[in-house]
Amino acid sequence: LRLDQLTTSGTVAARVEVPFQRDRMPEALVQNGRVVVQPGYSLWRIARAAYGHGVRYTVIYQANREQIRDPRLIYPGQVFTVPDDVPQADSSRSR
Repeated sequence: LRLDQLTTSGTVAARVEVPFQRDRMPEALVQNGRVVVQPGYSLWRIARAAYGHGVRYTVIYQANREQIRDPRLIYPGQVFTVPDDVPQADSSRSR
């Protein structure tokens, strides 16, 4: 991570760099089509682990709507069904 302080002319006056490594999700996040929510999980992270794209969180949300009132708020201990990967709608088609 790098943060630069720029002068009015656009040159770097000061720089701070902090090395970091993203936390890895457990390899077996989704087992047998289910996931038990742990602290730090979000639908986005679960979808990224299951489907390779966080934006697919809506698939998990739709499959578990009875348990999830707000997709931004999930809680440790909840058990969600994670459907098999379904193809995304082709967004490149003209309307």
